Amino acid sequence: NPMSISPQLGPNPSSLDGEKLGRGQSGKLSHGGTLYLVNQSHPFTLNYSLSSNGITSSTAQRGLKSSWQQFGSLMVYTAAGVKGSDKIAGFDIDGCIITTKSGKVFPTAPDDWKILYPEIQPKLASLLKKGYKVVFFTNQLGIAKGKLRPEVFKSKVEDILVISLSVFQVFVATGPGIYRKPVMGMWNHLCEKVNLHKHAHTACDLHLCSDAAGRPENWALGKKKKDFSCSDRLFALNIGLQFYTPEEYFLGWKRAPYNLPELNPTKLDSAARLYDPPSASLTSGDTEVIVAVGFPASGKSTFFHTHVIPKGYVYVNRDTLGSWQNCVSACERALKEGRSVTVDNTNPDPESRKRYVDVAKAAGVPCRCFHFSATLEQAKHNNRFREMAPSDSKHAKVNDMVFHSYKKHFQAPALSEGFSEILQIHFVPSFKDKQSETLFRQFSEG
Repeated sequence: NPMSISPQLGPNPSSLDGEKLGRGQSGKLSHGGTLYLVNQSHPFTLNYSLSSNGITSSTAQRGLKSSWQQFGSLMVYTAAGVKGSDKIAGFDIDGCIITTKSGKVFPTAPDDWKILYPEIQPKLASLLKKGYKVVFFTNQLGIAKGKLRPEVFKSKVEDILVISLSVFQVFVATGPGIYRKPVMGMWNHLCEKVNLHKHAHTACDLHLCSDAAGRPENWALGKKKKDFSCSDRLFALNIGLQFYTPEEYFLGWKRAPYNLPELNPTKLDSAARLYDPPSASLTSGDTEVIVAVGFPASGKSTFFHTHVIPKGYVYVNRDTLGSWQNCVSACERALKEGRSVTVDNTNPDPESRKRYVDVAKAAGVPCRCFHFSATLEQAKHNNRFREMAPSDSKHAKVNDMVFHSYKKHFQAPALSEGFSEILQIHFVPSFKDKQSETLFRQFSEG
Protein backbone atom coordinates (compact mmCIF):
# COMPACT_ATOMS: atom_id res chain seq x y z
CA ASN A 1 0.00 0.00 0.00
CA PRO A 2 1.19 3.54 -0.67
CA MET A 3 2.59 5.44 2.30
CA SER A 4 1.16 8.91 3.05
CA ILE A 5 3.74 11.70 3.17
CA SER A 6 2.96 14.47 5.65
CA PRO A 7 2.26 17.99 4.34
CA GLN A 8 5.20 20.07 3.19
CA LEU A 9 5.83 22.52 6.07
CA GLY A 10 9.07 24.36 5.35
CA PRO A 11 9.83 27.08 2.80
CA ASN A 12 11.87 24.70 0.59
CA PRO A 13 9.89 22.50 -1.87
CA SER A 14 10.03 18.70 -1.68
CA SER A 15 9.03 16.30 -4.45
CA LEU A 16 7.59 12.77 -4.72
CA ASP A 17 8.91 10.87 -7.75
CA GLY A 18 9.34 14.17 -9.61
CA GLU A 19 6.03 15.71 -8.49
CA LYS A 20 6.71 18.97 -6.64
CA LEU A 21 5.05 19.60 -3.27
CA GLY A 22 4.27 23.19 -2.29
CA ARG A 23 3.81 24.36 1.29
CA GLY A 24 0.80 22.63 2.89
CA GLN A 25 0.60 19.91 0.20
CA SER A 26 0.91 16.16 0.87
CA GLY A 27 1.13 13.05 -1.24
CA LYS A 28 1.59 9.28 -1.32
CA LEU A 29 4.67 7.20 -2.01
CA SER A 30 4.67 3.51 -2.95
CA HIS A 31 7.32 0.87 -2.29
CA GLY A 32 10.41 1.80 -4.30
CA GLY A 33 9.34 5.41 -4.74
CA THR A 34 11.70 8.31 -4.03
CA LEU A 35 11.20 11.40 -1.88
CA TYR A 36 13.49 14.36 -2.65
CA LEU A 37 13.54 16.25 0.61
CA VAL A 38 14.79 19.68 -0.48
CA ASN A 39 14.97 21.14 -4.02
CA GLN A 40 15.58 17.81 -5.83
CA SER A 41 18.34 17.02 -3.31
CA HIS A 42 18.66 14.47 -0.50
CA PRO A 43 16.78 11.53 -2.09
CA PHE A 44 15.18 8.87 0.12
CA THR A 45 13.74 5.68 -1.36
CA LEU A 46 10.87 3.92 0.42
CA ASN A 47 11.40 0.19 0.97
CA TYR A 48 9.08 -1.78 3.23
CA SER A 49 10.49 -4.62 5.32
CA LEU A 50 8.80 -7.05 7.69
CA SER A 51 9.72 -7.26 11.35
CA SER A 52 9.91 -10.58 13.19
CA ASN A 53 6.19 -10.39 14.06
CA GLY A 54 5.18 -9.65 10.48
CA ILE A 55 4.44 -5.95 11.02
CA THR A 56 6.00 -3.50 8.60
CA SER A 57 8.67 -1.29 10.13
CA SER A 58 6.84 1.87 9.04
CA THR A 59 3.78 0.72 10.98
CA ALA A 60 5.86 0.00 14.07
CA GLN A 61 7.04 3.60 14.15
CA ARG A 62 3.53 5.05 14.17
CA GLY A 63 2.65 6.88 17.35
CA LEU A 64 6.12 8.39 17.73
CA LYS A 65 5.86 12.15 17.28
CA SER A 66 8.36 14.99 17.20
CA SER A 67 7.40 18.17 19.04
CA TRP A 68 8.33 21.81 19.63
CA GLN A 69 7.83 23.49 23.02
CA GLN A 70 8.25 27.12 24.09
CA PHE A 71 9.53 28.20 27.53
CA GLY A 72 9.82 31.98 27.47
CA SER A 73 12.83 32.76 25.27
CA LEU A 74 13.72 29.05 24.99
CA MET A 75 12.46 26.75 22.21
CA VAL A 76 12.92 22.99 22.63
CA TYR A 77 12.61 20.45 19.84
CA THR A 78 12.34 16.77 20.74
CA ALA A 79 12.59 14.36 17.83
CA ALA A 80 10.53 11.19 17.83
CA GLY A 81 12.44 8.44 19.60
CA VAL A 82 14.62 10.65 21.83
CA LYS A 83 15.26 9.06 25.22
CA GLY A 84 16.69 10.39 28.47
CA SER A 85 20.25 9.30 29.26
CA ASP A 86 22.95 9.80 31.87
CA LYS A 87 25.39 10.33 28.98
CA ILE A 88 25.10 13.59 27.02
CA ALA A 89 26.84 14.52 23.76
CA GLY A 90 26.22 18.21 23.12
CA PHE A 91 26.81 20.12 19.88
CA ASP A 92 26.39 23.57 18.44
CA ILE A 93 24.67 23.61 15.03
CA ASP A 94 26.11 26.29 12.73
CA GLY A 95 29.80 25.73 12.01
CA CYS A 96 29.74 22.45 13.91
CA ILE A 97 27.10 20.17 12.39
CA ILE A 98 26.32 22.24 9.29
CA THR A 99 27.95 24.94 7.19
CA THR A 100 26.75 27.07 4.27
CA LYS A 101 26.66 25.61 0.77
CA SER A 102 27.39 29.09 -0.62
CA GLY A 103 30.64 29.43 1.32
CA LYS A 104 29.37 32.66 2.87
CA VAL A 105 29.70 33.29 6.60
CA PHE A 106 25.92 33.65 6.96
CA PRO A 107 23.34 31.66 4.96
CA THR A 108 21.89 33.44 1.94
CA ALA A 109 18.64 31.43 1.96
CA PRO A 110 16.84 28.95 4.25
CA ASP A 111 18.27 26.01 2.29
CA ASP A 112 21.84 27.38 2.17
CA TRP A 113 23.35 24.65 4.33
CA LYS A 114 24.99 21.26 4.17
CA ILE A 115 26.47 18.79 6.65
CA LEU A 116 29.93 20.10 7.60
CA TYR A 117 31.90 16.81 7.39
CA PRO A 118 30.96 13.34 6.06
CA GLU A 119 32.25 11.90 9.34
CA ILE A 120 29.41 13.56 11.27
CA GLN A 121 26.57 11.18 10.39
CA PRO A 122 28.38 7.96 11.40
CA LYS A 123 29.71 9.64 14.56
CA LEU A 124 26.21 10.64 15.68
CA ALA A 125 24.95 7.13 14.93
CA SER A 126 27.79 5.67 17.00
CA LEU A 127 26.95 7.93 19.95
CA LEU A 128 23.31 6.85 19.90
CA LYS A 129 24.36 3.20 19.73
CA LYS A 130 26.53 3.72 22.84
CA GLY A 131 23.57 5.09 24.77
CA TYR A 132 24.32 8.81 24.49
CA LYS A 133 21.60 11.38 24.18
CA VAL A 134 22.52 13.76 21.34
CA VAL A 135 21.60 17.37 22.14
CA PHE A 136 22.08 20.54 20.09
CA PHE A 137 22.44 23.89 21.90
CA THR A 138 22.19 27.01 19.72
CA ASN A 139 21.95 30.77 20.23
CA GLN A 140 19.59 32.38 17.71
CA LEU A 141 19.36 36.03 18.73
CA GLY A 142 18.06 36.84 15.25
CA ILE A 143 14.67 35.48 16.31
CA ALA A 144 14.30 38.06 19.10
CA LYS A 145 15.52 40.80 16.75
CA GLY A 146 12.97 39.87 14.08
CA LYS A 147 15.66 38.91 11.55
CA LEU A 148 14.86 35.18 11.60
CA ARG A 149 11.35 33.76 11.59
CA PRO A 150 10.92 30.93 14.11
CA GLU A 151 9.07 28.72 11.62
CA VAL A 152 11.96 29.00 9.14
CA PHE A 153 14.48 27.92 11.76
CA LYS A 154 12.22 25.10 12.97
CA SER A 155 11.97 23.78 9.42
CA LYS A 156 15.76 23.88 9.11
CA VAL A 157 16.20 21.87 12.32
CA GLU A 158 13.72 19.25 11.12
CA ASP A 159 15.53 19.01 7.77
CA ILE A 160 18.85 18.49 9.59
CA LEU A 161 17.24 15.64 11.53
CA VAL A 162 16.32 13.85 8.31
CA ILE A 163 19.62 14.46 6.51
CA SER A 164 21.76 13.49 9.50
CA LEU A 165 19.80 10.23 9.92
CA SER A 166 19.83 10.87 13.65
CA VAL A 167 17.48 11.55 16.56
CA PHE A 168 18.27 14.44 18.85
CA GLN A 169 16.93 17.17 21.08
CA VAL A 170 17.49 20.84 20.26
CA PHE A 171 17.61 23.82 22.63
CA VAL A 172 17.27 27.24 20.99
CA ALA A 173 17.97 30.45 22.93
CA THR A 174 15.98 33.02 20.99
CA GLY A 175 17.09 36.11 22.93
CA PRO A 176 19.36 37.41 25.70
CA GLY A 177 19.10 36.15 29.27
CA ILE A 178 19.69 32.97 31.26
CA TYR A 179 19.18 30.63 28.28
CA ARG A 180 21.80 32.28 26.07
CA LYS A 181 25.17 30.53 26.04
CA PRO A 182 27.54 30.62 27.83
CA VAL A 183 25.07 30.96 30.75
CA MET A 184 23.88 27.52 31.85
CA GLY A 185 20.12 28.03 31.43
CA MET A 186 19.66 25.60 28.52
CA TRP A 187 21.73 22.93 30.28
CA ASN A 188 19.79 23.37 33.52
CA HIS A 189 16.51 23.04 31.63
CA LEU A 190 17.76 19.84 30.02
CA CYS A 191 18.77 18.29 33.35
CA GLU A 192 15.77 19.46 35.38
CA LYS A 193 12.89 19.30 32.89
CA VAL A 194 13.40 17.11 29.84
CA ASN A 195 15.93 14.36 30.53
CA LEU A 196 13.65 12.04 32.53
CA HIS A 197 15.54 12.89 35.74
CA LYS A 198 18.68 11.14 34.52
CA HIS A 199 22.04 12.67 35.50
CA ALA A 200 25.55 11.94 34.26
CA HIS A 201 27.75 10.08 36.70
CA THR A 202 31.23 10.94 35.47
CA ALA A 203 32.83 13.75 33.50
CA CYS A 204 33.63 11.39 30.62
CA ASP A 205 29.89 10.91 30.10
CA LEU A 206 29.50 14.60 29.23
CA HIS A 207 31.03 16.55 26.38
CA LEU A 208 30.36 19.50 24.11
CA CYS A 209 31.54 20.19 20.56
CA SER A 210 31.48 23.63 18.91
CA ASP A 211 33.44 26.03 16.73
CA ALA A 212 32.87 28.92 19.21
CA ALA A 213 36.12 27.97 20.87
CA GLY A 214 38.23 31.14 21.19
CA ARG A 215 40.89 30.01 18.72
CA PRO A 216 43.22 32.82 17.53
CA GLU A 217 44.19 33.71 13.96
CA ASN A 218 46.17 31.01 12.12
CA TRP A 219 45.24 28.37 14.72
CA ALA A 220 45.92 25.67 12.12
CA LEU A 221 47.42 25.43 8.63
CA GLY A 222 44.95 27.01 6.22
CA LYS A 223 42.76 28.30 9.07
CA LYS A 224 43.53 32.01 9.04
CA LYS A 225 40.42 33.41 10.70
CA LYS A 226 40.06 33.49 14.45
CA ASP A 227 36.89 32.12 16.00
CA PHE A 228 34.01 34.61 16.15
CA SER A 229 33.46 33.76 19.80
CA CYS A 230 34.56 31.72 22.80
CA SER A 231 31.01 31.31 24.11
CA ASP A 232 30.67 27.54 23.82
CA ARG A 233 34.04 26.78 25.40
CA LEU A 234 32.89 29.01 28.28
CA PHE A 235 29.52 27.20 28.29
CA ALA A 236 31.42 23.94 28.78
CA LEU A 237 33.58 25.51 31.51
CA ASN A 238 30.50 26.78 33.36
CA ILE A 239 28.95 23.32 33.35
CA GLY A 240 32.10 21.20 33.70
CA LEU A 241 31.96 19.46 30.32
CA GLN A 242 34.86 18.20 28.23
CA PHE A 243 35.14 20.47 25.19
CA TYR A 244 36.15 19.71 21.59
CA THR A 245 36.18 21.65 18.35
CA PRO A 246 34.53 20.00 15.31
CA GLU A 247 37.97 19.27 13.83
CA GLU A 248 39.14 17.63 17.05
CA TYR A 249 35.95 15.65 17.55
CA PHE A 250 35.04 14.48 14.05
CA LEU A 251 38.42 14.57 12.25
CA GLY A 252 40.81 13.67 15.06
CA TRP A 253 42.93 16.83 14.80
CA LYS A 254 45.25 17.75 17.65
CA ARG A 255 44.13 20.28 20.24
CA ALA A 256 44.20 23.87 18.96
CA PRO A 257 45.38 26.90 20.97
CA TYR A 258 42.72 29.20 22.36
CA ASN A 259 42.25 32.37 24.39
CA LEU A 260 39.90 32.96 27.31
CA PRO A 261 38.49 36.33 28.47
CA GLU A 262 40.56 38.39 30.89
CA LEU A 263 37.75 38.43 33.45
CA ASN A 264 37.17 35.14 35.25
CA PRO A 265 34.12 35.57 37.51
CA THR A 266 34.94 32.39 39.42
CA LYS A 267 38.08 34.04 40.84
CA LEU A 268 36.59 37.28 42.15
CA ASP A 269 37.29 37.48 45.89
CA SER A 270 34.31 38.28 48.12
CA ALA A 271 36.70 38.94 51.02
CA ALA A 272 39.02 41.37 49.22
CA ARG A 273 39.78 44.87 50.54
CA LEU A 274 36.94 47.25 49.77
CA TYR A 275 38.86 50.47 49.21
CA ASP A 276 42.23 52.24 49.24
CA PRO A 277 43.84 53.81 51.09
CA PRO A 278 42.72 51.53 53.95
CA SER A 279 43.36 54.35 56.45
CA ALA A 280 40.59 56.51 54.93
CA SER A 281 37.07 56.82 56.35
CA LEU A 282 34.07 56.13 54.15
CA THR A 283 31.90 58.73 55.90
CA SER A 284 32.47 61.93 57.84
CA GLY A 285 30.87 63.53 60.86
CA ASP A 286 31.08 66.88 59.08
CA THR A 287 28.98 67.97 56.10
CA GLU A 288 30.56 67.01 52.76
CA VAL A 289 29.92 66.07 49.14
CA ILE A 290 31.02 62.68 47.75
CA VAL A 291 31.24 62.45 43.95
CA ALA A 292 31.28 58.99 42.34
CA VAL A 293 33.30 58.17 39.22
CA GLY A 294 32.85 54.83 37.48
CA PHE A 295 31.33 52.76 34.70
CA PRO A 296 27.62 51.99 34.75
CA ALA A 297 27.14 48.74 36.71
CA SER A 298 30.48 49.15 38.51
CA GLY A 299 28.80 48.77 41.91
CA LYS A 300 28.26 52.45 42.78
CA SER A 301 24.61 52.31 43.86
CA THR A 302 25.00 49.12 45.90
CA PHE A 303 28.08 50.51 47.62
CA PHE A 304 26.45 53.81 48.56
CA HIS A 305 23.23 52.22 49.80
CA THR A 306 25.20 49.70 51.86
CA HIS A 307 27.96 51.85 53.35
CA VAL A 308 27.06 55.56 53.06
CA ILE A 309 23.33 56.33 52.82
CA PRO A 310 22.55 54.60 56.16
CA LYS A 311 24.80 57.25 57.80
CA GLY A 312 22.33 59.99 56.81
CA TYR A 313 23.75 61.12 53.46
CA VAL A 314 21.33 62.40 50.81
CA TYR A 315 21.37 60.23 47.68
CA VAL A 316 21.51 62.14 44.37
CA ASN A 317 21.24 60.22 41.10
CA ARG A 318 20.60 61.35 37.52
CA ASP A 319 18.59 58.24 36.60
CA THR A 320 16.14 59.24 39.34
CA LEU A 321 16.16 63.03 38.91
CA GLY A 322 16.39 63.16 35.11
CA SER A 323 19.20 65.68 34.48
CA TRP A 324 22.49 66.92 35.89
CA GLN A 325 20.85 70.30 36.53
CA ASN A 326 18.33 68.63 38.86
CA CYS A 327 21.22 66.81 40.57
CA VAL A 328 23.02 70.12 41.21
CA SER A 329 19.82 71.65 42.63
CA ALA A 330 19.31 68.63 44.92
CA CYS A 331 22.88 68.99 46.21
CA GLU A 332 22.39 72.69 46.94
CA ARG A 333 19.16 72.03 48.87
CA ALA A 334 20.74 69.28 50.98
CA LEU A 335 23.81 71.38 51.84
CA LYS A 336 21.62 74.32 52.88
CA GLU A 337 19.96 71.92 55.32
CA GLY A 338 23.38 70.94 56.66
CA ARG A 339 23.21 67.42 55.22
CA SER A 340 25.96 65.54 53.38
CA VAL A 341 25.44 64.36 49.80
CA THR A 342 26.51 61.45 47.60
CA VAL A 343 26.35 61.98 43.83
CA ASP A 344 25.86 58.59 42.18
CA ASN A 345 26.50 59.37 38.50
CA THR A 346 29.25 58.10 36.17
CA ASN A 347 31.03 61.52 36.00
CA PRO A 348 33.78 60.39 33.59
CA ASP A 349 35.51 63.75 32.99
CA PRO A 350 36.55 66.90 34.88
CA GLU A 351 33.69 68.90 33.33
CA SER A 352 30.99 66.61 34.75
CA ARG A 353 32.68 66.54 38.17
CA LYS A 354 33.30 70.31 38.38
CA ARG A 355 29.59 71.01 38.83
CA TYR A 356 29.59 69.29 42.20
CA VAL A 357 33.01 70.54 43.28
CA ASP A 358 31.72 74.08 42.69
CA VAL A 359 28.55 73.39 44.72
CA ALA A 360 30.65 72.13 47.64
CA LYS A 361 33.01 75.09 47.37
CA ALA A 362 30.10 77.56 47.39
CA ALA A 363 28.74 75.89 50.54
CA GLY A 364 32.16 75.90 52.20
CA VAL A 365 32.33 72.10 52.61
CA PRO A 366 34.91 69.55 51.37
CA CYS A 367 34.31 67.45 48.27
CA ARG A 368 35.72 63.93 48.04
CA CYS A 369 35.86 61.58 45.05
CA PHE A 370 35.09 57.85 45.18
CA HIS A 371 36.59 56.29 42.05
CA PHE A 372 35.02 52.88 41.37
CA SER A 373 37.80 50.95 39.66
CA ALA A 374 35.82 48.11 38.01
CA THR A 375 37.02 47.50 34.43
CA LEU A 376 34.84 47.62 31.33
CA GLU A 377 34.68 43.81 31.26
CA GLN A 378 33.70 43.66 34.94
CA ALA A 379 31.00 46.32 34.52
CA LYS A 380 29.49 44.57 31.49
CA HIS A 381 29.47 41.27 33.38
CA ASN A 382 27.73 42.96 36.32
CA ASN A 383 25.18 44.45 33.94
CA ARG A 384 24.35 41.09 32.39
CA PHE A 385 24.03 39.58 35.86
CA ARG A 386 21.58 42.18 37.12
CA GLU A 387 19.47 41.79 33.96
CA MET A 388 19.20 38.04 34.64
CA ALA A 389 18.96 37.94 38.44
CA PRO A 390 15.66 38.53 40.25
CA SER A 391 15.89 41.80 42.17
CA ASP A 392 13.68 44.25 44.05
CA SER A 393 15.75 47.20 42.83
CA LYS A 394 15.32 48.65 39.34
CA HIS A 395 18.22 49.68 37.11
CA ALA A 396 18.14 51.58 33.85
CA LYS A 397 18.95 49.29 30.91
CA VAL A 398 22.53 49.87 29.76
CA ASN A 399 23.70 49.07 26.23
CA ASP A 400 27.22 48.78 24.85
CA MET A 401 27.13 52.32 23.45
CA VAL A 402 26.79 53.74 26.99
CA PHE A 403 29.74 51.69 28.25
CA HIS A 404 31.99 52.72 25.38
CA SER A 405 30.94 56.36 25.66
CA TYR A 406 32.12 56.35 29.28
CA LYS A 407 35.41 54.72 28.27
CA LYS A 408 35.94 57.29 25.50
CA HIS A 409 35.39 60.30 27.77
CA PHE A 410 37.05 58.96 30.91
CA GLN A 411 39.81 60.99 32.54
CA ALA A 412 41.11 59.81 35.90
CA PRO A 413 40.09 62.13 38.76
CA ALA A 414 42.85 64.26 40.31
CA LEU A 415 43.21 66.29 43.51
CA SER A 416 43.91 69.34 41.34
CA GLU A 417 40.20 69.36 40.38
CA GLY A 418 39.41 70.50 43.92
CA PHE A 419 38.90 67.18 45.71
CA SER A 420 40.11 66.96 49.30
CA GLU A 421 40.61 63.19 48.96
CA ILE A 422 40.25 60.45 46.33
CA LEU A 423 39.38 56.88 47.36
CA GLN A 424 39.74 53.89 45.05
CA ILE A 425 36.67 51.69 45.54
CA HIS A 426 37.24 48.09 44.46
CA PHE A 427 34.50 45.83 43.18
CA VAL A 428 33.98 43.16 45.84
CA PRO A 429 30.98 40.94 45.10
CA SER A 430 28.46 40.04 47.78
CA PHE A 431 25.34 37.90 47.37
CA LYS A 432 21.96 37.59 49.01
CA ASP A 433 21.81 33.82 48.41
CA LYS A 434 23.69 30.88 46.90
CA GLN A 435 21.59 30.94 43.74
CA SER A 436 22.64 34.51 42.99
CA GLU A 437 26.31 33.67 43.55
CA THR A 438 26.10 30.64 41.25
CA LEU A 439 24.66 32.80 38.47
CA PHE A 440 27.17 35.62 39.00
CA ARG A 441 30.19 33.30 38.88
CA GLN A 442 29.29 31.94 35.45
CA PHE A 443 30.97 33.28 32.34
CA SER A 444 28.15 35.28 30.76
CA GLU A 445 29.60 36.44 27.43
CA GLY A 446 32.11 34.94 25.05
